[in-house]
Amino acid sequence: MAATVLITPVANAQTCKSFSSCEEAVRSYRSGNSRLDRDKDGVPCESLCGKNGERMR
Repeated sequence: MAATVLITPVANAQTCKSFSSCEEAVRSYRSGNSRLDRDKDGVPCESLCGKNGERMR
């Protein structure tokens, strides 16, 4: 009998520290990684994207 291995999407396993750009963080956030927006203001990883999202694309 063969075993099936399910792989969790990487986007949900990453934290802001694991990204090198705001673009990467936004891509992960839009893929469902809501943990990247701790204050729920729609801006993920404010350390990368700016407090008001000024570096978001």
